[in-house]
Amino acid sequence: MAALLAILMFAVFITIDWLLSRKHVEATSGVHAREAVPVPVDVAHDAEPAVQPVFVAGYEMPEQLHYHRGHTWIRVTSPDTAAVGIDDFGRRLLGKAQGIELPDIGKYLLQGGKGACVETDGRAADVVAPVAGEVVAINKELEGEPELVSKDPYGRGWLYKIRSPHLALHVRNLLSGSLARRWMEDSSERLDHRLMAMSGTVFADGGEPAQDFGDHVEAEEWKSLVEGFLLTQGYDRAAS
Repeated sequence: MAALLAILMFAVFITIDWLLSRKHVEATSGVHAREAVPVPVDVAHDAEPAVQPVFVAGYEMPEQLHYHRGHTWIRVTSPDTAAVGIDDFGRRLLGKAQGIELPDIGKYLLQGGKGACVETDGRAADVVAPVAGEVVAINKELEGEPELVSKDPYGRGWLYKIRSPHLALHVRNLLSGSLARRWMEDSSERLDHRLMAMSGTVFADGGEPAQDFGDHVEAEEWKSLVEGFLLTQGYDRAAS
């Protein structure tokens, strides 16, 4: 009888220990699962923490972004969604923005195709979509303040948000890190060579292009620069 009781007590202890261990594993797994879920960054509400600006060849170039060779950028906000904007090089080449044409919500854009249009003092230039996908949001602030594209290209001057189930694949075609830095250095060098023969007003003190050097370039040369660096079309707004 005593032996039977001992066996029963041993079985009870084993069962209790197993149940306690199971609860601990479930609780720990739940914490890890919650920590693994990424929190999307919503640039429309300025939710991203402030970062120290990084400059490459005189142009601001935040390291957490991915860049298209047509001088647009994306900031990934969720596994299938990204915010899109124009980089510092692009907005300075375009000149001070006076109007913005954004794509309609629901429109499907092609990577490298037209994404938006920026109007500057009688001129206009298309800017490329850095990734393919469906437009799911536009920056409505730009309707009343298009100059935000020029003043704050990486913040309030974002253009639209795009959603794609293949976003990770599209991002592979963009530039980041050391590749992006070398590309910007090359773009800056090529631009300087083309601007050297132009009016001195294109350059600020110190030999670097002015913040709005696009405004100081003649129409035909500006069109050529836009097509060469932004990989899209620039044109006279009055004639179009």
